[in-house]
Amino acid sequence: MTMKATTRLLLAIAALACTPGWSQAPLTQVVVRIAPDVTVATVPANAPRAAGSSVQFDAQVTGIAVAAPTGTLTYTLTSLGSEPVLTGTAPIVGGLSTWTATPAPEGYTVSVSYPGDVNYLPLSASLQAGPAEDFDFTLPTVTMAQGTTWNGAMQVVSLNGFSGTIAWACQNVPTQIGCPMSQTASVFTPANMAVPQTCPLTITTSPGDFIPAAGLILLGFAFSFKSRRRLQLFAGLAFSCALLFGVTGCGSGGNSQWNPLTPKATYQVTITGVSGAVTHSKQITVVVQ
Repeated sequence: MTMKATTRLLLAIAALACTPGWSQAPLTQVVVRIAPDVTVATVPANAPRAAGSSVQFDAQVTGIAVAAPTGTLTYTLTSLGSEPVLTGTAPIVGGLSTWTATPAPEGYTVSVSYPGDVNYLPLSASLQAGPAEDFDFTLPTVTMAQGTTWNGAMQVVSLNGFSGTIAWACQNVPTQIGCPMSQTASVFTPANMAVPQTCPLTITTSPGDFIPAAGLILLGFAFSFKSRRRLQLFAGLAFSCALLFGVTGCGSGGNSQWNPLTPKATYQVTITGVSGAVTHSKQITVVVQ
């Protein structure tokens, strides 16, 4: 009996369907991942920037329109000086990832690492920035006698194109030491930023209120009595000193209101300069002899 062609075709298809190798072979889809385009920028721009201010890092991750890159970026901020490394992560939203940090005044390098996803390969990008606009100052060592006033200056310099006004102040001033700097300022402009400036500095010590006053009273008694009446002189002096101490040494609540002579010692005074986000503090050594 001769089989029709249609029947032979149906039997062949049935045989293939029943073959184990055909029925169990999986269908595999091969996806070839591509490299995205990663760029890094800063806000504010690379230069200029003020020392002590924060910087926003924007990383743009670009792929094909139908399948935008996804995931999280890792940021590493490495100072060109001795500051520790800063790290952080930020997600990719609409192809953009944003991370904010405060770099050290010296230059730095920021690197961005993209781990990749199902469609894109891992990739890294980096950006290097120079040092920030900053200022620095040098303090002298002060040596002075008790009860005197020292007048001098400190030197201030502009770094990396810094321009602006620096307000100075004395902080952590020990008792019996004076440092009047509340109105002192330094101004750098584009015309003079290359030239160091001198800023006046004054340190005072207390001459002591009680001892000079007691000496004046002693002098008064010396002219009021004859030399042979020494007993009355010393008695009057003792009474006057006790009275003076009661007037100047005892304030409300028993707190002393007179300033004793500054003791001989070595003191430390903190000098602080502030200009916008930039703040620097140093200690000046004051030796009272």
